[in-house]
Amino acid sequence: MTVIAKDLTDPRAPEEIFQQLEAANQTVGVLVNNAAFGTCGMFTDTDWKVYAEMIQLNIASLTRLTSLFLPAMVQNRDGRVLNVASLGAFLPSPLAAVYFASKAYVLSFSQALANELQGTGVTVTCLCPGPTNTNFQKRAGMENTKVFQSNVLSASQVAKAGLCAMKRGKPLVLPGFRTALLAFITRFLPRKVLPLIMRNSLEQVRK
Repeated sequence: MTVIAKDLTDPRAPEEIFQQLEAANQTVGVLVNNAAFGTCGMFTDTDWKVYAEMIQLNIASLTRLTSLFLPAMVQNRDGRVLNVASLGAFLPSPLAAVYFASKAYVLSFSQALANELQGTGVTVTCLCPGPTNTNFQKRAGMENTKVFQSNVLSASQVAKAGLCAMKRGKPLVLPGFRTALLAFITRFLPRKVLPLIMRNSLEQVRK
């Protein structure tokens, strides 16, 4: 097993990972794009450097890694890509505008690729979990928001759902009944209502 530690907020990291694996003659048949971070607060209150790193990690590095490893999978007619988005991909969210928008990109990108790759032997699965018990919420400053106060899935539950869906070649997986239900409901709510719901969900709980 080859272990490579890289900071994917660095634009050079995807190529460096690819080159090191090529040098080690390592064939990649499964690509899991999971790294991401978010922030919680007013858009104008956060330094641009934070958003730039978020966009690089959540969008640019994910896309570049996929572009580097996908051609060989297609040539071999065998491969799996698992991109981790979020239930937030379906929701425009005040107080986390850039993060949720970045996950909407991951969902759209993944679904488009899944269609392009039909018949190639390669599949793309997009995992869209709801609130999950990881270090994400602490890093994002969301641990005391309403959205993380109940019905939080464990990381193992989400990972198992994602891996099972990837193995079956499913293009989309929403782990947990509540997550699937919320994603379904967003289809019928007026677009102007969704930001109101999300702003209320990301407000801090007073203790």
